[in-house]
Amino acid sequence: MLNISRNRFANVPTPMAGLALGIASLGWAWENVGLFAGGAQMLGAIIAAVLLLILTAKFMLHPHLLAQDLAHSVVGSVVPTFAMATMVVSCAVGGNLGSGLWLFAIALHLIFLVTFMWHRLKDFQLHHMVPSWFVPPIGIIVADVASPGGAFAPLAQVLLWFGIVCYAVMLPMMLYRLIFCAEVPDAAKPTIAIMAAPASLSLAGYLTVTAEPAPVLVAVLLGIAVLMTALIYLAFIKLLRLPFSPGYAAFTFPLVIGATALFKVATLAETLGLDAAAINQLRWMAEGELVIATLVVSYVALRFAQNFNPLRKALAELA
Repeated sequence: MLNISRNRFANVPTPMAGLALGIASLGWAWENVGLFAGGAQMLGAIIAAVLLLILTAKFMLHPHLLAQDLAHSVVGSVVPTFAMATMVVSCAVGGNLGSGLWLFAIALHLIFLVTFMWHRLKDFQLHHMVPSWFVPPIGIIVADVASPGGAFAPLAQVLLWFGIVCYAVMLPMMLYRLIFCAEVPDAAKPTIAIMAAPASLSLAGYLTVTAEPAPVLVAVLLGIAVLMTALIYLAFIKLLRLPFSPGYAAFTFPLVIGATALFKVATLAETLGLDAAAINQLRWMAEGELVIATLVVSYVALRFAQNFNPLRKALAELA
């Protein structure tokens, strides 16, 4: 029985951390509509925490699997979503415990980032790049969106600009790789959806920790974010036809953070006293993206439940 339990945890796909991130962020995003009084955020955080605990058990029982994941050119780039999801959960926890969890998640993310860079620099080849490579350096900006503020504000600022600079450097390289190099392998194609995330995440992080945002930078990031999200909507026509794999988790967070960024821009527009019609358009866009994100996250969660049902697998092993 003990071996069955250990084997069951060993079979848990590491990209499930990306689903945890998407679910936690989705609950948070729904708070923007003003109907749930923190309930949606808490529900998303609880579900995400359960998924993270399952992955924690996997890594503790099978640390060699974590080492293997970190060495992998694709899976290694999504391992940091574990830390990113923990950051979002920390925001729901709040208080000193939440701040401690936030700091722990940042430290963990940085460890994953350094490990990923070390493995990739040993044998860097441009055609090895896939959009999930954005996650280790730019995903740290989730810490800004979840920042407790106060004494941690300077740290949040450093992390924000680190992520934005990394995005500015990596985006041209990634576009060149996708256009001029070999096609992304089928197994890694779901990561193409991650192209929608960095600009939206940078925008959301910037508006969260910056008291007086620069209009030009907001406009640039907003333009890139909306364009990338629209392109990924079109890409879904083919991406959703791919055979299901744990990589489907890549479909979740990019759509959620896109909606979150638009809600933040709409709030900024209200603060600046912009035209009411423009503000309403931003909110409609944000709500539309939120509905689409909810449908996609629900679909991916259902497919994970169907394909990685621990109870069903346990019964099959006992039989």
